[in-house]
Amino acid sequence: MLTRSFFSRAPLAPGRFAPLPAGAITARGDMRDRLIALRAGLLSRAASLFPEFSSRSAFFGGDVQAVRGAADLLEAMLYTSALLGDDELAHQAQQLVSLAIESQTEDGCFGGSGASFAARGRLLRAMTFAYSQSGDKRVLTFMLRYMKYLKDTLDTAPLSSEDAMHTADTLEAGVFLYNVTGQKAILSVLMTLVTQGADYTSLMHAFPYRTPISRTMHEDALLAALEGETEEGYAHHLLRTADGANLCEGLRASSLCGVLTGSGKHLSAAETGIARLRKYHGAVCGGITADPLLAGTHPSRGVSALSLCELAASLEAMTSCPGGEHSADLLDTIMYNGVAAAIAEDGRSVQPVQQANQTAITRESRFPLAGENANLFALEDGEALAALLAAWPRFAQHQWLASRDEGIFALSYAPCQVRCRLGGAAVRLTVDSRYPVSGSVRISLALDRAAAFPIHLRIPAWAEGAAAAVDGEITAAEAGRILTLNRQWHDGDEILLTLPMTAQRVNAFHEAAYVARGPLVFVYAPQYERAEDGRGFAELRAKKDFGMALVESAALEVVENKSGALINTRAVPVPRWGMRGASCDQPPITLPETSSESALYVTLVPYASAPIRLSVMPLK
Repeated sequence: MLTRSFFSRAPLAPGRFAPLPAGAITARGDMRDRLIALRAGLLSRAASLFPEFSSRSAFFGGDVQAVRGAADLLEAMLYTSALLGDDELAHQAQQLVSLAIESQTEDGCFGGSGASFAARGRLLRAMTFAYSQSGDKRVLTFMLRYMKYLKDTLDTAPLSSEDAMHTADTLEAGVFLYNVTGQKAILSVLMTLVTQGADYTSLMHAFPYRTPISRTMHEDALLAALEGETEEGYAHHLLRTADGANLCEGLRASSLCGVLTGSGKHLSAAETGIARLRKYHGAVCGGITADPLLAGTHPSRGVSALSLCELAASLEAMTSCPGGEHSADLLDTIMYNGVAAAIAEDGRSVQPVQQANQTAITRESRFPLAGENANLFALEDGEALAALLAAWPRFAQHQWLASRDEGIFALSYAPCQVRCRLGGAAVRLTVDSRYPVSGSVRISLALDRAAAFPIHLRIPAWAEGAAAAVDGEITAAEAGRILTLNRQWHDGDEILLTLPMTAQRVNAFHEAAYVARGPLVFVYAPQYERAEDGRGFAELRAKKDFGMALVESAALEVVENKSGALINTRAVPVPRWGMRGASCDQPPITLPETSSESALYVTLVPYASAPIRLSVMPLK
């Protein structure tokens, strides 16, 4: 197991932060409970449900085509075992790593002839954490041999238009490999990928997709065009460049291109792209409406689990790039709302495509280019399942990062324990919190000797009035910035961090709004009916007259309890607000005249806890 972090070597553009090695972070509290539940449930079953994810995958020398889901599942196993200290799971994961190494061909390729460039890139990314966990130099040899394979083949067989969309994982793994080994031949391969990869940087800066793609080309016309043109045709181009998951992956591709070239245009593309995606296609759960193509801001359009996971992975990878910590607030929102909601409350199934205003979960066609099962909680979409299983432990591993000034950086505040060496001392930081339910965080330090080093604390943009107290000394913090505590630390020191969480209404689609407190979104959960669809899947439907409008002048009263937080407020029924097809109609712009006596007291609950929900509601 490695004990150090790897920052960018020259000539790469230096970032402020770098991931901590495997084993440095141990999950505690609610985060640990979440990971244990996933480990005992879906993670333990995924390989049996999907043989292409198991040791039968060609990635591991098996007889089933190698797909990206197999790499996602391996990554989930590696991260989860490190965070839980689960030796059995770590052994299973490292066995698969050994099989992948042994199945590599003489020319350096792996995964067999059926593996796509994207799938191989995802496995390469997983191998970086495998090396961090084991320190097995065979992993480095495996990666170096693949880099040589790319060097030998890319000039004569350039990336296809589809493969060019998926350079991010190979770039990420290649940058890690260079930072570990210092072999400059790697950089020439990565620069070839920069040249042959999709130009996400220009796409993010120009961003032509400012309306739903269905307005550009209707689904039927798109499908007809796809049948009659080559891969280089306009419809195929649209299908690739307006795909939500591709664009979310492309954010880190641009950032990594910036790390490799030092180009400010590349480095700024991700921040610009996030702002444009959120403005024109933002969803209240933190992701973008992409089902799978960009779909505007209508709260009943779909948000795919794949786009959520790719966006989270990009935000995590960007923290190691210059200026990449700018969107860390969004990462919390995505994970604690969108990603959390995509996994059933009982932990037994996943929802490939969710809606902010979700008043029916049924087997019906409601999203262009997505099947009629996309809205169901089920175990039919292995790609979404594997991506979601990897998302949570990867997020937990990125809660804390090493900083280039020989300190440490808190990206988020879930309960955990961090072990590292800082200022020449062996340091253990223990984080006690109920985050994201509460903004009160206690960080306890244990040191084998006194030492001086900086601790950087991310202060979310919503945390107005934040402050940190150390040994009776209170330091005010600016919302949306990083607070640095640079001092001599002693065994037993504590940081008491206060991140005020104020419930607020946030303007959303048309003249409607949603309610947020800290990183959590709160929703109205209508009563619903449950039935079986005849194939063993549960279907949920909101009862008639589910519509509600928030009373704009009403107080938002927060109630914290052992199970979480709730918000009490007032709302008025909107009986004319119903369904349009299989989904909730858009929030009404004009509301009927009602008296103050008609207002009801309602309780808003966290987004992820309500499968049937109204997130975006009109104001009265």
